[in-house]
Amino acid sequence: MRVTRDLLLKLAREQADKLAAKDRSLQCIYLVGSLLRETPFLGGVTDIDLVCVHDRPVIIPREIIRINADVHLDIAHLSEEIFSPPRKLRSDAWVGGSLDEGPLMLYDRFHWFDFTRASAGAQYWQTENTVCRARGFAARARSAWQTLMDEAPQGLKRTQFYLKALRDTGNAPAVLSGTPLTPRRFVLELPERIDKLDIPEFTGAFISQFSNDSVVPEQMDKWLSQWQASYDAIKGQKEIPVNLVPSRRNYYEKAITVMAPDHPAAALWLLLTTWTELAVLLPKTESLYKEYQACVRTLGLDSKNMAGRLAGLDTLIDMVENNIDRWQAENL
Repeated sequence: MRVTRDLLLKLAREQADKLAAKDRSLQCIYLVGSLLRETPFLGGVTDIDLVCVHDRPVIIPREIIRINADVHLDIAHLSEEIFSPPRKLRSDAWVGGSLDEGPLMLYDRFHWFDFTRASAGAQYWQTENTVCRARGFAARARSAWQTLMDEAPQGLKRTQFYLKALRDTGNAPAVLSGTPLTPRRFVLELPERIDKLDIPEFTGAFISQFSNDSVVPEQMDKWLSQWQASYDAIKGQKEIPVNLVPSRRNYYEKAITVMAPDHPAAALWLLLTTWTELAVLLPKTESLYKEYQACVRTLGLDSKNMAGRLAGLDTLIDMVENNIDRWQAENL
């Protein structure tokens, strides 16, 4: 069966009808994410991102439902309280941003969607609100940098913390001209966002914080093979994070494969960030975990090289903070 955007939109509507029929707490269901694009596929794979708004507290905030090997539902369950009052979403890059980018309403009880979206979207791109969202990411990056400078946490958690800080550093300038960058397309779309801000040195400096000259096709092939083995190894575990469930493997793997020839840094970022999450679930004494550690050492992200990485991150965050100030002054 040939999977097309139209087919997936039909599936999204059908799934929304099923969800609404069996859950009376639902106020609204709307579609966000890649299916809003004319070309949603990356490596021939995409997902169907649904936001379900409930009139009571939610028990499961996110679930993945497999459709087939290349398509799955990614459903976020949010309490209506998150949206009240709607004006507070103007400073929310994720929920507010998803409402601003033109979501597709699939189910709406009591016309909740139109009122909430109109209220949240009003003045969403006002300079004060835009800067607030950007500074939020920059502040989290700076706080994480300080924690890392204080030499906590250690080991694998230190690498996780560093990559999260780097992600927030990239999203800080990115949200001055759009919604936050998502995991699969993060480094693929970062240069275009940065070009809009006239910070030509930023993208190269960002990539240099997690990559080096070792990233050649042969090495990437080796790492991808080890990544695949790590993904296989976690099958059957009870505590797998929802974003790493087996039905998500193709979603990541095919994106890595298709980006690697022309966009190696984008492929490496996706491989490294997901592999780091997989490594948390691996036995620390076995070869698969040691292969991950070897990758981290090769990229200069281990404890021995972290001081230099943190110096570079400090400079990068300074650059972000200065350019947010500049952008604010130019847009007042």
